[in-house]
Amino acid sequence: MRSELRSFVLGKARVPRRPEDLTDQTPLLTDGWLRSVHLPELLLLMERLRGTPIDVENLKAGDFRDIDTLMARFGPAARLDTVSGLDTVSGLDTAP
Repeated sequence: MRSELRSFVLGKARVPRRPEDLTDQTPLLTDGWLRSVHLPELLLLMERLRGTPIDVENLKAGDFRDIDTLMARFGPAARLDTVSGLDTVSGLDTAP
């Protein structure tokens, strides 16, 4: 999943960038790797990769900070905990 995210980010960078400059902690929006216009496409990619929809009502600005944050918030482990009713980022019970 991380490699697909890296490929997506590298393909959307405003100016050509070296792949080795993109780490899992690189700020994606503030460092200009992505623009806000890329977020809907990024969300669709994340949904496809994780196999479940993302609840856009619970999105926060910091959810898109870097690849590590994307994985923590929307990756496979987050998906499992969201299904079980525990939000891995906030630790809050999200079960109905």
